[in-house]
Amino acid sequence: MSSSLSALVVTPRFTSCYPYVCSSCLHLVQQSRSRRNASTAAKILSREEPKPDSHALQPLSRPIGVKHPPEPGENSGIDPRSWRQRRDDLFNYDKHLVRREQLTKQAAKPYFRDWSRTKYHQGKTFTAPSRIFRAEKSLYFPNMVGSTLASPKTPSDTTTVLRDRISVVSVYSGRWAELQTQTFVDEKQHPELAELMSGSEKESGPLLQKVEINIEDDWMKALIVRAFIGGIRKRRREVDWGRYFLVRRGVGEEIREAIGMGNGKVGYVYLVDWLCRIRWAGSANAGGEEREGLRAGIRRLLEGWRKEREEVGGRKGALAAVKL
Repeated sequence: MSSSLSALVVTPRFTSCYPYVCSSCLHLVQQSRSRRNASTAAKILSREEPKPDSHALQPLSRPIGVKHPPEPGENSGIDPRSWRQRRDDLFNYDKHLVRREQLTKQAAKPYFRDWSRTKYHQGKTFTAPSRIFRAEKSLYFPNMVGSTLASPKTPSDTTTVLRDRISVVSVYSGRWAELQTQTFVDEKQHPELAELMSGSEKESGPLLQKVEINIEDDWMKALIVRAFIGGIRKRRREVDWGRYFLVRRGVGEEIREAIGMGNGKVGYVYLVDWLCRIRWAGSANAGGEEREGLRAGIRRLLEGWRKEREEVGGRKGALAAVKL
């Protein structure tokens, strides 16, 4: 009895729970409790550490757009293939895999994803850059096909309107997104831009222009827009009727991702040069610094356009002198 009791140790710390604890068992209990305390402390520290904000706005730090220069007729939404080509594609396994990947992306996209994202920063997906993108690094604005206020029954290409002009292009889908783009380009909300555009028209003709692209994938919404086309015309000058596009199809997810349209319910504004390159972009409601960046970018493009025309004129004069 005495020998068995000598192997037991009375510990004041665990007297209430374990009046007689073996030394080896005591060591195991202490180890388990120290591990639990360490894990509890780690959990508390992880709660106290600030978590990174997944919805924090990031500036647009890279050029956006498509890689190839746009051509009229592209992205019309009309399949130009012949019946023989369609039959060959039907039995082409590689093209089936590409189509399967596209359908998988569409199916994986939540239906209310764009609406749920509007609760953060009013849907703003990025902040506009303070400077325009360099010309040699810039990508292109894709061609889109749609009807205009000037010719509602005849499809027109955006590339023919954007070429040889400096354009402030507003792209939206819905009235709320249109109101967001107006914070960038509206005369009342951005009077400095209106002065800049009127000054450029007096100096060198309609070099600087505003272009609107209303993308309506839903045929019912497109019918509603067509029904109120008279009111849309009244709110715009007659010279701007040919610069308002209603696009029904041809703008897929690849094009949206290329030009930075991360949210289809939000309006976007692009500064496009005379070669259809995207040099600046903004999203959702405009901030004061973003308006200043847009005006500064327009001035830079106007200067670059004048220098380029002077160089072209000097080359033509030199060629004429050599011929004489």
